[in-house]
Amino acid sequence: MTLTPTRTTAALLAALTVLSVVGGGFAVGGAAAVPDARITLTEVGVSPGAPTVDERATLNVTVSNSGGSDAAANLTTVRVRDADGDVLDSASGVGALSAGDSLDATLWTTFREPGEKRLTVEVVANQSTSGEFVTVSRDVVFEVRPTEVALDLRTRALDPEDLRSDDESESATGDLGIGGIQGVFGGGGGLDTGDGGQGEASPPAVDSPVEVTVVNTGTTAADRISLRAVGAAVDGDGAETVDVGPFVVEGVAPGEERRVIVDLGPLDRRSDVTVTAAFRADTDRRNDRGADRSAESTVTYPVREATPTVTDATVRETADGVVVDANLGNAGSGEMTGAVVSVGDAPGVAPTPAGGEYFVGTLGASDFVGFDVTTAANVTVAEEIPIRVTYTERGVRYTETFSVAAPEPATDDRDGGGTLGRLGAGGLGTVGTVASGLALVGLAGAVGVAVRTGRLGGPTGRRRDGSAP
Repeated sequence: MTLTPTRTTAALLAALTVLSVVGGGFAVGGAAAVPDARITLTEVGVSPGAPTVDERATLNVTVSNSGGSDAAANLTTVRVRDADGDVLDSASGVGALSAGDSLDATLWTTFREPGEKRLTVEVVANQSTSGEFVTVSRDVVFEVRPTEVALDLRTRALDPEDLRSDDESESATGDLGIGGIQGVFGGGGGLDTGDGGQGEASPPAVDSPVEVTVVNTGTTAADRISLRAVGAAVDGDGAETVDVGPFVVEGVAPGEERRVIVDLGPLDRRSDVTVTAAFRADTDRRNDRGADRSAESTVTYPVREATPTVTDATVRETADGVVVDANLGNAGSGEMTGAVVSVGDAPGVAPTPAGGEYFVGTLGASDFVGFDVTTAANVTVAEEIPIRVTYTERGVRYTETFSVAAPEPATDDRDGGGTLGRLGAGGLGTVGTVASGLALVGLAGAVGVAVRTGRLGGPTGRRRDGSAP
């Protein structure tokens, strides 16, 4: 059989004499045949994948010479152009490629405006056989994010016992369930202050630990982070009680966090503590800006976890005075120690005389105990009887005042049992009193525990003068 070429066949053969490759193939401008060096742009990667404004973006370029190439090639230029055709960066004398080889090149650029960006990477190679130049190109599209500098500081008060395991030789940076802590700053010896000089020191001796979490919620890294804690007493005089730091924290990348422990040192007064993080953004470094940005968070230390409450109060007038018979309960999760109940001063009400307080002792979480206190009161004047509850938690002495209604004035038809004023009837869950004040009275002394009450009631305490209730 004899085949006669048609016009279509002839046109196809003519078209194959010029080849061009779009998006990473090989090309020869004006050439009449396939180039001997078949250069391709096999990969163009952008790092970071979504750079921010003014952040340097890296373009990692991989160039290959096909294994089917008939010639080696010298890569003379690798460059990147923007959408307007302007060259943003270029590298020359990149290297030589034999058939089947590949090599990497790196280009850099920055952007002044956010939004979608389309860049074109070009490679120019010189064929070893003919000396002709081959140019290939490939587009890359990615998003440029606006610059957001944001550091979030979170603080949480801890008990020193939170930093110990069942084996007291282990510290919080071990397996205590609050893992991820990357340092303990301040306080006693053996602490990691960020200089790496302590090595395998003894477990930290901390007095008042606060967990600080530094979270980078922005789009650029934060470095030169330093923490400082300053506190003032919450009892109204504003006296400074804490001033520790600065402590250096490792830099935090966008979306990451660092957790450290800051020890406030010995505290004998409840304090509002403000932790401040001074830092510098990654973009500030290139602009020669110092670490003058800041974030802050405030925590009250120590945290009160005990919650005293007075319930089921019965108030009656007797020949000896007005008697308040009620329950003292602990509705919180912490332990109250050295709890004492007394009557405070109010119009028509005489406070409990020295030595006449009702000593309760220790109340655990959800515990309660009955008490009664007697006071001299003019029921024609008094409207409320203040009940003062003083207790210790975590070494700090607190005083809270509750109010119960005074008995009604005597009438002609009252019986010998006196007039009653009763608040609440539902046990610990029914609070028939109104808290009217809270005060701190300094560091607790050593207070013995007279009675440990049960959750379902139990023996009552004794008065400070030793008499039975």
